[in-house]
Amino acid sequence: MFLQLIGLTYEIADAREALTASKKEDKDVTAGGNSKPRRFITEPTTYEAFTYLYSFTGLFTGPYYTYQTYVDALNSEHLRTISISGLVTPKLQTLAWSFPLLILFYALGPLEILKTEVINEYSFLTLIVLCALAFIYLRMRIYTAWMIAESICIASGIGIYPKHAKASPGAGPRDLDALKTENGKIDIEYDAETINNLDIPHVESSDGFRSGMRAWNMTVQFWLANFVYKRTRRSIRMPYTMFISAFWHGIHPGYFLSFLTIPLCTAAEDILFSAVKPSAATGKRSYYFELTWRFIRMRGFELMASGFLLLTWTDTVRFWNAVYWWLHLAMVAVVAVAYATILSDKKKSSHSAQE
Repeated sequence: MFLQLIGLTYEIADAREALTASKKEDKDVTAGGNSKPRRFITEPTTYEAFTYLYSFTGLFTGPYYTYQTYVDALNSEHLRTISISGLVTPKLQTLAWSFPLLILFYALGPLEILKTEVINEYSFLTLIVLCALAFIYLRMRIYTAWMIAESICIASGIGIYPKHAKASPGAGPRDLDALKTENGKIDIEYDAETINNLDIPHVESSDGFRSGMRAWNMTVQFWLANFVYKRTRRSIRMPYTMFISAFWHGIHPGYFLSFLTIPLCTAAEDILFSAVKPSAATGKRSYYFELTWRFIRMRGFELMASGFLLLTWTDTVRFWNAVYWWLHLAMVAVVAVAYATILSDKKKSSHSAQE
């Protein structure tokens, strides 16, 4: 409910600002000053806000959806005639393998080992393997939970829009003309992208930290981007957004240790990608570079996930001490080497220009 409550206040504030602007300017209100129109909510009554905030799907299922999405579901006259089997089936197919794997890795118990002082007796490589197993357990837990939650949302009619409306997670339809033209028609294709919270292929094999983060919790990513990141001073956007994300998850120190590591990783990645340019011919970086960075990225996510699972300061720091805070040291080294490479390239370019 935390996300819905904060999101609703911003939706109301944006609607009021848009109404004021439309009165001052005798023209249609557009989002961000561009030519594409944006929908603003009709300010809800106390009762309407209460039903949104305390609805079953809002309290118990998980994917964040806006008040506008909720109202669209309530006001849809044709929702019961739209087939949802094609939308729910992929979720159930994922659940068919994620749930058994969740049980398996829970039974293996890598997390219980990481919580004990016995980890100080294990080698670095053994701890990395245990951390990887714990991350698989976390991923299966998240996949299972979200597949169930998204299926409930779809069954409730929330977040179902015509495919041509180009809905995106959290935000809903982007093509409002297509939404107006096709909404309610039976003979067209619909999707539930608005409440789609995971891009599993990118979670498993994205090319970096930033792209990997965007594939997780996508409806919450929309909330963070729209209501926190874009409304914060540029100089502190990333760390502040990660702080809010950690606070939303809870007040356990492990959350903050993990989320506040992300800005270091993304900053290092941005500098590295600036130093190592893609090939002009292929548009891609070298195969070995991509392979190495994907390996580091996955091991990095595993370490950050350990904070998510261990939760306490004592358990998290004990484990990170045991693996020598390798991710933080590696990212600092990446920043230093990449920055030195960029400076060296600039010097070479200036010398070439002078000659």
